[in-house]
Amino acid sequence: MAIAHLKSPKLPKSKGKVQFKIEVKGEINFTAFVARQQVNYYLQMNVGNLLFAGEPDFIVGEGSLQWDVPVVYALPDRGKLGVVGRFLVDAQSGDLKLDESTSTEEMQANAKRLYQEAAPSARA
Repeated sequence: MAIAHLKSPKLPKSKGKVQFKIEVKGEINFTAFVARQQVNYYLQMNVGNLLFAGEPDFIVGEGSLQWDVPVVYALPDRGKLGVVGRFLVDAQSGDLKLDESTSTEEMQANAKRLYQEAAPSARA
């Protein structure tokens, strides 16, 4: 269970006070850059060449520090079409695992769906 899922900073849309204090001690041995490299390597070797690792978010969990790395599908002539899955990379050990909600088969199916939505003539 995640204690905090730290995304890119965004200001709240409405008024109100907020304060967060989180103290976590741990060692980050694998940076966001390295996490992306690991995911990209896995994708190239196991899934396909039109998928790549997006910008990771940092997750602080009970006893774990992880990078949440989105898998993005893109076409050379259309650019990014969307996120098709996620990987979690342990920031301490470097262990790579698929998010429980997405398998490699689901990533491929999600990519196919995005392709069909982006290129209606390709449905034939």
